[in-house]
Amino acid sequence: MPQAFRTLVFEVNDGIATVRFDREKDTNAFSRAMTLELLEVCRLVSADAALAAPQIGAVILTGGSGRSFSVGGDFNDVSKLDEEQEIRAYLGEIIDLYIGILNLDIPVVAAIDRFAIGQGLQVALMTDWRIGAHSCQLQMPELKNGVACPLGSIILEVLFGRARMQELVFDCELLDAAASRGHGLLSQLTSSEQLQATGLEVARKLMAYPRTSFVATKRIQNQRFVAALESVREPSSQAHVAAFLMRTGKKHFEKILGAD
Repeated sequence: MPQAFRTLVFEVNDGIATVRFDREKDTNAFSRAMTLELLEVCRLVSADAALAAPQIGAVILTGGSGRSFSVGGDFNDVSKLDEEQEIRAYLGEIIDLYIGILNLDIPVVAAIDRFAIGQGLQVALMTDWRIGAHSCQLQMPELKNGVACPLGSIILEVLFGRARMQELVFDCELLDAAASRGHGLLSQLTSSEQLQATGLEVARKLMAYPRTSFVATKRIQNQRFVAALESVREPSSQAHVAAFLMRTGKKHFEKILGAD
């Protein structure tokens, strides 16, 4: 079952698949390659779940301890998008990934250290249980950087309601671990040193529940979530096409790329 990827480390031990984001820099920016490789992991896990004797009972997503979960989209990729077809394809891949994670019937846990920002935070929000290190910081900064935020908006509204969504999307500022826990973005907190062990503990707990009942409950929970993402696929594409072609985030991209 374990396969080699360029941007991920995928391992299965004792029925738990651990997917560690493994970019060259510890910020773990989401390149298009990492988006597509994580989507392939979702396909592999879904195929395993359909077997008479599945090998995988739970999944943990992590950037590793002392490394960011992910600081969001890789600006080296994003800055090159200047044609409508490519922009639409790029956004479509991200939506497909989110739906791929939601469609995993088994428990999915996120173990978050340092930063989970933008797409990184959105990926974490697709999971069933989010564990944050006390030092982690979360953010949805798109609007202040000139990037449309329709996906972040619908994700937050489905999870937390319109008022909380507006607060997080319009404020755009970093939230520390305690504030993130208070908002419900994180399910629990632990130390950075205990992050991976806690992730395994939660995964074991959830995978021990009777599988049939867990699967049925999760499918029903996520039907509305998937439908919401599909409902904004086209308007999100239009919003991103407009923003990218007008280069509204150009200054921010140049600032980030200039610092690399």
